This record gives sequence, structure tokens and C-alpha cells, in this order.
Amino acid sequence: MELEYVLAVSAAFAGLIWRAMSLAVLGIIVVTLHIVLYRLTLHPLAKVPGPKWAAISNFWYARQIAKGKMAQLGLEMHRKYGDIVRVGPNEVWFNTTEAFDQIYCTGKGFEKSDFYYLLSERNMKRYRLQRRLIGRVYSAANVAKYEDALTAALERIVQRLNELEGKEIDLKEWMHIITVECLGATVLSWSPGLLRDGTDWGTLSHSFQGWRRKCLFGVFPTMKKMEQLSPSLGRAFASLWAVTYRPPPTFKPFFPGVVKNIVRRLTASLKPGTPKDNRVDLLNDLIQLRNDRPEFNEVYLRKMAVTNFGAGHETVASTLTASVAMIASHNNVQKQVFLEQRTAEADGALVYASSNRFTYTKAAIREAMRLYPVVPMSLPRKTPSTGLHVNGLSVPPNTTVGCSAIALHRKEDIFGASPDLYDPGRWLCAETVDETAAATSASVRMMDKYSLSWGGGSRSCPGRNLAELLVLKVIATLFRRFEVEVAIPPDADKEAYFLLVLSGVKVKFLPRSG
Repeated sequence: MELEYVLAVSAAFAGLIWRAMSLAVLGIIVVTLHIVLYRLTLHPLAKVPGPKWAAISNFWYARQIAKGKMAQLGLEMHRKYGDIVRVGPNEVWFNTTEAFDQIYCTGKGFEKSDFYYLLSERNMKRYRLQRRLIGRVYSAANVAKYEDALTAALERIVQRLNELEGKEIDLKEWMHIITVECLGATVLSWSPGLLRDGTDWGTLSHSFQGWRRKCLFGVFPTMKKMEQLSPSLGRAFASLWAVTYRPPPTFKPFFPGVVKNIVRRLTASLKPGTPKDNRVDLLNDLIQLRNDRPEFNEVYLRKMAVTNFGAGHETVASTLTASVAMIASHNNVQKQVFLEQRTAEADGALVYASSNRFTYTKAAIREAMRLYPVVPMSLPRKTPSTGLHVNGLSVPPNTTVGCSAIALHRKEDIFGASPDLYDPGRWLCAETVDETAAATSASVRMMDKYSLSWGGGSRSCPGRNLAELLVLKVIATLFRRFEVEVAIPPDADKEAYFLLVLSGVKVKFLPRSG
């Protein structure tokens, strides 16, 4: 009797559990269907064209990231769906000048989106303070004094390339080696040793692959916050999306050396009686800024000093890789760049900082950056409390919006005819240059305005002047001292995440005579 009673109670209890579970599953299904139907039919963005899976969930966008499709995704989406595309339940990409003017222009109230939770300072008050304080250090006039250090570094680089005797090497790796050597010279008066070793020990590939994980967590910022509470949860999420990356056994990071140098010099600068440091480099200027302006505290100083390498080594290497690949693969362009440098050298005018010369070389670099922007994906912003009203669309507040550089840079009404082709002439004004010019001053101003090569609006790259000097001087030196041959595979830009670096390009630096 007792056994029958126990069995009956157990069966009844199991039935209750089963019914509860069934109701819970049914509830989840009903809620999910409700969300799906709402996002597809009643959501304020429901009528915006785009992939239906993207409208339903951020998983569609995350999948594109995991597959490394960020180099061409914006171009594909806008060519398929038009100038306005919905790429997430609460995210829209625009490919119009009207939208660009509102999203990226100063004072419109568009803050960086949650995607940047991992990447940068999102508090505008702190950001404006930092930018205001460091303005004088990163000004073109101040950056010019680093050119001598850059010249010395480039002499070492040329000597090292000469030792290769025209051997075929990987362009991406060597542009990274050159970048790190130049940053070491201008920021810390120090060489990290990559040039001596003839390898970057896998550091750029490590950074590049690391962006897979960062971008994925940028789509799901809540997961990043949860990972801070439970690292194992973050690792599990990354493994689920197959965005983990294990560096090769030969991997040797140079960042510990960077941090060690910064900490040693900062510590020395705080000791009473320490002799004045007369090195002409950026770290010394940042230390002096801290001494002059107490609000530029040691935390800001360390962050800025490290950021010059953290952000600079990837972005400058990307720009140099694209520039060398494009110039060297167009014989007429390579010849023009060489002739411009040789003429300047004959005039004794090989000073690049604050120079109005080298218009063709600058145009060749700008054109490479247009076709292969460092950040090809959308630079996302959050709409303010007033929302966004543009191109006939009303976007509600707190919606993620942005423009994709890879798509915007190929609009014919902005960048002229044949925007898919590499043509430095589109940046040259006919009244100031020769017959290769294809632009007017007005069209060049328009291209500059709508270029996302250096970021968008008030949140553009603070180190632009230093980066421009470095890129110009490196490109000018390489093509003045070498005839450059490249072999570019058809899928060189196939894989990209937040960062685009042409991969698989092989290069030969053949010393010029005389």
C-alpha cells in the first residue's frame, strides 16, 4: 500500500514537472515568436531593407565576423539592398553623404556605440579632456622634430633590406617590422629588435587574429562584462564561435619591452635629482606635458604612451602594406613616385614634415587608403535622444548607426569615375599638377570630407600627424632607394575583422643604382 502511494505521488509529481517544463518551453517559444514577429513587422526599423536573419538577431552579424567577412560586407550589403541597410535588430548602415554629415560631424550628439566597450574611451568628457591636453604634443609642428630619429631608423631599414639582396619576402610582415622600428625610434628612442631579427615573431598575425574575438564580443558587449566576472564563461563563448587563437611556438611579443621602457623612464622622471632627459621623442614630450599640466596624470600618460604602439603598430602597418602593394603593382605610379623623390633630393629638399611637396606620393598613399581602409567595417555610433531623421527614414533613439568605409569610399558621386580602380590622379588638382591630375580643389575637399581613413568626425585618430609623417617618409624612402616588385594574390583582402591588412602579398626590394 505504501509503495503504491509513493509511486502515485511520484507519478503525480513527475506529471507536474513535465507540465511545468512544457509550459516553460511553450512560453519561450511564444516569447521568441513574439520577438521575431515584432522585429520583422512592427519594429521602427522593420521596413529598412536587409537580411531577414539580421533583423531577427545579432547572431547573423556575429557569424559574418567569425567568418572574417568584414572587408567586403559593407560593399556587398549596399550593392544588394541600397544605401540604407539593416544589419541587426537595432543597427542600420548608411551609404549617403547626408547620413555621414549627421552621424560623424561634431556636436550632433552621436556617441560611440557599445561595440567600443573593448576598444576606446567612450566617456566624452574624459575623451575631450585627453584630446585637449595632448593636442600640442601631436600637432604637426611638434611631430616634425621627430623626423631626424625617423631618418636614422630608415637608414637602418634600408641597410637591412639591402642585405636581403632582392629575396622574396612577406610584405605584411616586413611592413610591420618597419612600422615597429619607426615607432620605437620616434616614441621611445629604442629599437625592439625585430629589424635585427628579420621577423616580427608572429606579432601582427597574433593581433590580426585577436580582432576576431574582440569584434565578436563587441557585438555582444554584455558577454564581455560577464567575462570579467567569470573568465571561463568568456572562453567558452569564444570557443562556441570558434574565435580562439593560439599563437605558434615561435611567437615572441614585443609589448613587454615597450611597457618596460615606458615604466623605467616614468619612474626615473619622478625621482628627485634625476638629470634632465634630453631625448627627442614622444614619451619625453608626454612626460613634460604631465609636469606642465597636472590634470594630465600618470594614468593618462601611460595610456597614451602605450596606445602609440597598441593602435599604431597595426594601423600603420596596414597602411604601408596597402600603399606598397598598390604603388608597386602600377608601374606608372611607381615611376612617378620615384621621380618626385629624385627631383626633391636634387633640390636638397628631402624633409617631409610640414612639407607641401610630394603631392604625387601623398596622392598615391591616399588612394591606397581609400581602397583599403584600415577599418573597413562601419564605425558605429548611437543615435541621441532626438533620434535620426535622414534620407526619408526616422531612426529611433539609442539605435546603432554608421557608415562602412569600404562602401562609402567607392561611391562614384564622391570619389569620381571608376571608384573600384586605383588612380592617384583623382586626388591631384589640375591647376597644381601635371596631366595625370583628374580633380579640382572642390572635389578633393569633398573626398577628404567623406573619407573615413582616419576615423569619423570628432573621434578621428589623435596620432594622425605622426602616422602621416611616418607613412610618407617610409614610402618615399623605399621607392627612392628600391625598385619594388610585388605579387598580389586575388584573395589578399578576403579575410578581415575590425582591421584590414592585405595578406599573402610577396615583395622584392631591388636596390636602385645611384
